[in-house]
Amino acid sequence: MESKYRIKKPLKENQFFTFTVIGFVEDPEFRIVGKDVPPKDWEKVTGKAAYVSDVYLPNMLYAKWYLSPYAHAKVKNVDVTKAKSLPGVVDILVCGDPDLSWKGHEEGIGSAGQHYTAAYPYLSDLWDFVLPSEAVREGQPVAVAVCAESSEICDRALNLVEIEWEELPFIISEEEALKPGAPITQHFRKLENNVIPSYPHTLSVQHQPFIRGNIEEGFKNSDKVIEWEVRRKDTTSAMAESYSAVAMWVGDELHIWARGHKPLQTIVWLNWMLGVEESKVRFHVTYQGADFGGICWTGLCHNVVLLAAIFAKRTGRPVKVIADFTPFYIVGEERGLYKFKVGFKKDGTITAVEVRTLGSLAEQPPVEKLAAATSIPNIYGESIRAYVNTGPVICYRHGTQNTLVFNEVINRVAAELGVDPTEVALKNDGCEGKPMHPVIDEIKKKQGFPLRDSLKECIEAGKRAIGWDEKWHPPGARRLPNGKYHGLGFGVCHQWQIIPGIPLAAASCIVRADGTATIMGRILDILGAKTALCQVFAEESGFRYDDISLNTECDIDLFEPGGSMSTACTNTAVMVELGRKVKQKILEIAANTQFFKGKKPEELDVHDSIIYEKANPENKRTVSEILQEYSRAPSTGFPSFGATWESNIMVQTFTTTSGLSLRRPGPYYIYARQAHFVEVEVDPETGKIEIKKAVVVNDVGRVINPRGVAGQQFGGCFFGVEREMWHEKVYDPCTGVVLNNNHVFYPCITMADIFPIDCIALECGFGYNYYGACGIGENVGTVWATGVLKSAIYNAIGKWIDEHPITPDKILKALGKI
Repeated sequence: MESKYRIKKPLKENQFFTFTVIGFVEDPEFRIVGKDVPPKDWEKVTGKAAYVSDVYLPNMLYAKWYLSPYAHAKVKNVDVTKAKSLPGVVDILVCGDPDLSWKGHEEGIGSAGQHYTAAYPYLSDLWDFVLPSEAVREGQPVAVAVCAESSEICDRALNLVEIEWEELPFIISEEEALKPGAPITQHFRKLENNVIPSYPHTLSVQHQPFIRGNIEEGFKNSDKVIEWEVRRKDTTSAMAESYSAVAMWVGDELHIWARGHKPLQTIVWLNWMLGVEESKVRFHVTYQGADFGGICWTGLCHNVVLLAAIFAKRTGRPVKVIADFTPFYIVGEERGLYKFKVGFKKDGTITAVEVRTLGSLAEQPPVEKLAAATSIPNIYGESIRAYVNTGPVICYRHGTQNTLVFNEVINRVAAELGVDPTEVALKNDGCEGKPMHPVIDEIKKKQGFPLRDSLKECIEAGKRAIGWDEKWHPPGARRLPNGKYHGLGFGVCHQWQIIPGIPLAAASCIVRADGTATIMGRILDILGAKTALCQVFAEESGFRYDDISLNTECDIDLFEPGGSMSTACTNTAVMVELGRKVKQKILEIAANTQFFKGKKPEELDVHDSIIYEKANPENKRTVSEILQEYSRAPSTGFPSFGATWESNIMVQTFTTTSGLSLRRPGPYYIYARQAHFVEVEVDPETGKIEIKKAVVVNDVGRVINPRGVAGQQFGGCFFGVEREMWHEKVYDPCTGVVLNNNHVFYPCITMADIFPIDCIALECGFGYNYYGACGIGENVGTVWATGVLKSAIYNAIGKWIDEHPITPDKILKALGKI
């Protein structure tokens, strides 16, 4: 296997962190793609990056919400007399105000919005009111919002608001909420019980079981069947930056400065709620700090914008809404109870998996990743959720609940058989119930993919880095001289990547007379995204990387959801097309200048912003010289080029890493994998876990921006570790109030907690995209949060810890010490 690829020079190496790319030998060397280049978002490094909290407009006002002190209560009466009399208070909104009603009903937009909302029953608030009159969780923005000259005055005014409440029964456990006769937890939904219903004709498939094969036959054909339960408690994102938004009206045009992964969706809600024409909204995307995209699903980011727009309209001044409660507002999607039943053969072949969950967020039962990336023929998944009086449950690290299922099944079967878990993972590797060899290999041939084994290569690279073959041992079998237990852990999942059917994505480019190119495309603040897209454009256009900039302050949207998948996949495809169109246009222009008179565009090429004659490379001119000559010609101007990419084309026509254009026939499978390893020591006297080394291996298809890949790898690893060991929202059972919704009592990983980590990026070219690139980032943290550490602790002490988080007291209890 070593003959097929080479290990590229590590990006960085010290006692704590290494990053290595294992790439193709046979591929032509890229000029820019895959190189370590200066980042385009240098503002972050220098501290000059502008976040929403940094936006200040002349004569700007501030606004804040009243936050419910109760887990469940209704507003009976509101008195804002004292608040209004406070100097500096400009405006106050109270629930039921006409300005908070839908403005799109006459066109049927309002009902469409409510229909859309039905698809997402885990949304935070009643969508047709920015200020609901029923609080269904403590800390929820309700009833009153104040607009004043400063944030401090808002706080003082809110303290003067007098509200008469009707306290209602609350439930913070979904198991309790589903019991017969349980109190209704959210009255505004007008349901007879707390079960989150299934909504036909929407995106929701709650309570629609996932069925593959015949589960009962699968269990009958098994040599052994095991059952167990796993419980995951509430966690949160504990993001560093609170949500906020700034709104300013200029005539009938609305300017918005906001964060969030879906600006187009926010613009649609402005149209639905306020009747603002979508063409009249100017959305300014800012940097955002330590946040993930799923919080958009709660509707909170839209409500912040809506409130800012309403206050700005009423006061005639710019308004900044500060939602300083948001860092601890949401709940992780993996919460809940998981009941497993798994059947398997003596050789490790898994024949049947049944997973029933209570409480886990899932638009479908959380067996999606297991079904997509294994050969398991019989799978049954069922998920039930209930409305409770805690924060909204959303996805903010994609598919944690699905990754949990994947790793529980693989590691538990291995433990029952007493074998290496990597062997069980390889034994059951496949796609959509089909074995990887030979069935999927034949499909790879038809689709033009290389005949490589992503999971095998990921596992072998990780094993080498961690020293697995030398160190692995049966559970609880190795005690170190220092008295501690030694353990090795393993986690696996498929790599997130592009799928068919994505929406429209577009970009344009302006080339100036000085030879610089500005890409126009509104993207979001994702780690390394600007750099990666500029690298792709440079590679395809022939422009120097340093001559390219990306302007996100425009109304041209690249792939809307953002995130690491769209950066590496969808937006990359747009950049390839745009770069090629720009290059073709530049060469056509050059062929019509005096410098290359009589030459055809195909006889010319451009590299590093220098256009030259292929047959005579000494005949060359800079792009700037060509454009200046072009601009002096009659009836010409500076060129502007555009590229649009639609989903029905994107999923069919691609260029592989070897440069061959082809149409990939369906069906579409996820071939790329990731495998992660960890070495730990567990103190049997204190229960303390010490991570000695971690190894993160991701087959990303093709590395575009090394620093971006490395950042996602070690960042995701640290994120997952803190989730597995520390994260837990603690509720007062008497009041339903969250007791640790701050950075003092909600533990987060710090520089004092870091450990040595080897990050390895594998390039197998299995992405349905140019360069064969896949996504990176989202799944790294989920594997670490739901599999790697847990399996290592089991390997160390020989006992499973099935309740999250894994804390020293749980280890001591498992060991019989307490």
